[in-house]
Amino acid sequence: MGFISLDRARLIGKGSSRFCYQHPADYGRCIKVQKDPSRKITSEELKHYRKLMRRGISWEMVARYHETVLTDQGPGAVFDMPVDFDGTVSRTLHHYLLSDGSADAAVVMASELRELKRYLLSQNIIIRELKADNLVWFRRDDVHGRFILIDGIGNNQLLPVATYLKRFGGRVIGRKWATFERDLRELYSGSSFARKILSHF
Repeated sequence: MGFISLDRARLIGKGSSRFCYQHPADYGRCIKVQKDPSRKITSEELKHYRKLMRRGISWEMVARYHETVLTDQGPGAVFDMPVDFDGTVSRTLHHYLLSDGSADAAVVMASELRELKRYLLSQNIIIRELKADNLVWFRRDDVHGRFILIDGIGNNQLLPVATYLKRFGGRVIGRKWATFERDLRELYSGSSFARKILSHF
């Protein structure tokens, strides 16, 4: 694909280091570009995605990386962008934790979070960090859905052995998950919906 202009593309996310735009030619994909092109966060992250691609993992709960393209804001990494059954872009777990979700919705989300943990362990997908704004809730209908990890992939451990050996990978994933649960309790202590979800862990 040739040069892509993002000047009229929809900005769908903004993190500490990157902008995320809806792909101008494909509603089901997004383009992530660095705010500061001199930083190497995206290039380091893509090394881990390519390793996952070579391993042939299931992409059911991780947004798939496709390619790197040239844009008017520098190199851009193209990823799948989860879109709900009604055509809206899937919202983050952070978004839902700030809402007043029902007890039934909390049961469904708690179950799917447990499924996400099983998925990460079974596929040995190492994560740098697991945060509520790195997970989106992909709605299959008004009730059911699944979580998809859209950021945070990578191994920031001193030794990379966890990437290759499940026994060590499981330990890293377990520690990251424990931190995630702690953050849900501490960072969302004022969220009744967070408490409902955590009560089913």
